[in-house]
Amino acid sequence: MTLLRAFTCQVIALALTLGFAYWLPIFHYPVVFLFAQSGLAVGISLLLRQPNWWIPIHLLFLPSAYILLTLALPSWLYLLIVVLMTLIFWGTIRGDVPLFLSSPEVAQALVSLLQQERARTFADLGSGVGSIAIPIAERLTELKINAWERAPLPWLVSAWRGRRLSNFIASRRNFFATNFEHYDVVFAFLSPAVMPEVSEKVKREMRPGTLFISSSFPVPNWSPESIKRIKDRRKTLLFCYRIK
Repeated sequence: MTLLRAFTCQVIALALTLGFAYWLPIFHYPVVFLFAQSGLAVGISLLLRQPNWWIPIHLLFLPSAYILLTLALPSWLYLLIVVLMTLIFWGTIRGDVPLFLSSPEVAQALVSLLQQERARTFADLGSGVGSIAIPIAERLTELKINAWERAPLPWLVSAWRGRRLSNFIASRRNFFATNFEHYDVVFAFLSPAVMPEVSEKVKREMRPGTLFISSSFPVPNWSPESIKRIKDRRKTLLFCYRIK
């Protein structure tokens, strides 16, 4: 459904721009045509209420395709690009969660929180290349860490980076298939689109007194116990929810 909406945005924007070009000669200039189509695609995307991270994709899609075509690259290179993008953004292809990377400052803040909680088990939902789980595993060697990531290439990078860490496991499965009752702290840097479903699973399965932490995106209709403000480039907020 997500990809269908994105494709619909691009097709409608292209059709409208072609219509403008039929009546207005200025749209015959490639730069004008490309900017108009990209802008329309973004506008339609907003009307269809797609997540904001689709905006740069819509802006760059047709201009990037045009540039690649003018370069006259070999056909196999296009296939390679598609395969690599699919392996990296597998979550986006299959659902609504893109690849987000956390900063080292977030990892350091989580180390402090895990020490305060005296946690023994930790889960990272949508762990990407291990930007959170690996530094924590290196610092807290007694903590058992399970990093969940569906996208093949980020999972492979994470598994390789943590291959020598005895307290780290990189799982390439859907974390909705596991039970959260085994974890003292669960961390997620996902998307607002899936937070309602994730929060229901967290509330249903995590033990009373354990902690759920959401980076950047608050959980709807659930007041956090605390909000940690991270001094990184994005000024990340960590929303901490105590399981009752």
